[in-house]
Amino acid sequence: MWQIYERLKPITLDPNATLSQAMTANNVTGSGVTFFLNPDGRLVGILTDGDLRRAFLSSAALDDRCSAWFNRTFVAGRIDAPRSDNLALMSEKIFHLPLLDAEGRLIDFITWKDMWHVPLVTPSLSGNELSYVQDCIATGWVSSQGAYIGKFETAVGEFLTARHALSTANGTLALQLALQALDIGPGDEVIVPNFTFGASANAVMQRGAKPIFADVDPETWTLDPAATEALLTPRTKAIMPVHIYGHPCDMDPLMDIARRHQLRVVEDCAEALGAAYKGRPVGTIGDIGCFSFFANKIITTGEGGMVTTNDPALADRLKVIRDHGMRPERRYWHVEAGTNCRMTNLQAAVGLAQMERIATFLDWRDGLASRYDAGLEDIPGIRRHVGQSWARKVCWLYTIAVDPQVYGMDRDALLAHLKTRGIEGRPVFAPLHIQPAYPGCGTGAYPVSERLGAHGLSLPTGNDTPLIEVMRVVQAIRELAAPA
Repeated sequence: MWQIYERLKPITLDPNATLSQAMTANNVTGSGVTFFLNPDGRLVGILTDGDLRRAFLSSAALDDRCSAWFNRTFVAGRIDAPRSDNLALMSEKIFHLPLLDAEGRLIDFITWKDMWHVPLVTPSLSGNELSYVQDCIATGWVSSQGAYIGKFETAVGEFLTARHALSTANGTLALQLALQALDIGPGDEVIVPNFTFGASANAVMQRGAKPIFADVDPETWTLDPAATEALLTPRTKAIMPVHIYGHPCDMDPLMDIARRHQLRVVEDCAEALGAAYKGRPVGTIGDIGCFSFFANKIITTGEGGMVTTNDPALADRLKVIRDHGMRPERRYWHVEAGTNCRMTNLQAAVGLAQMERIATFLDWRDGLASRYDAGLEDIPGIRRHVGQSWARKVCWLYTIAVDPQVYGMDRDALLAHLKTRGIEGRPVFAPLHIQPAYPGCGTGAYPVSERLGAHGLSLPTGNDTPLIEVMRVVQAIRELAAPA
């Protein structure tokens, strides 16, 4: 009996099976290919949809025996070979590559779809982005003036219910602008979470101030209020909570600390557009909120950022500093040493088109997170970054932590395994206190940051990530899960 190999079970055909029966079998498997095995399971022939078309173009009849038409000189890979070796055998003429064992028995097969790369994140630019950019070019408004800048700022401000939103060239400059507007400078200290991207600390150092690293909460992975208060000194001037991976910080105790000690609060919301704390959008709780629109963020302008505030006096000063220290009513008259961190009209055009779809993006990411949650929740040793009851967490990058003693594999080995499946993962941020750029900024132990830095990884998450790809990722993780 011939066997048509399907992923889960074989379908048997009589040795005298007809082309008509092969067509039916191909439709049943849904793969567009039939593999013919001899009784001991060795592969002896392949019949694809293309072979069937060629047979009928050669005047074959539906009741002709298919064995006269299948390919007996096929290319095959080895089940125990590296993925790269099998991939090298694929070509424009080979869409289905059988994988054989040492005896020539069919074990599995791969297709180009199986070999597709699942990227960590890609921007979604299928809205009005191109149309708006073309309008900028057609009208000549391509630099830091033009109608799209105001429209984009208004869209973000209204979405966040912030009274003032000012665009910047990137998220790091947004942080620097905020710190300058709050008069943070040499000799000052700013409390920064030890578990965050380096831009948070870099912005403080660019102002001549010193970041002081506090450990993070083991549940939210965000700035620990108790650790923050323990680090206060007479030089402390501000707190910079970072809403990491889209999870808001526990802001009430941090704001209470700030009020009692007369500190300013700069929210780093680079990864958290759309997140909320007890119903309040992040970026509207502290003195100033700072957002990033880099290509891997929830919305993108390529590079770009935004500062938000509800304080009109701060908004006025932010505008002056952002524009070389000049007030708008008198050109070329500098009232203080400012800078130029303005966004271009081209960037804002892309950003406006992105904001038109922000609700769709966030809904889609919620769906990705739900799929990941459902697929991973029962795997021993996989810890998910679960949102707290008071948080509206947004899924910037779906991130997990791996317990190697339970899961059976450490983080780096899992990342390597995902790579063999064509899946891009990424380690989380390394704790800042161990990095050479920040000597003297860490004081004491950081057990939570160190554990996360050693065991955390992010999985593919994007505005266009297909839901089916999430299941591919989950299956790849399950392949190596230790028994419960």
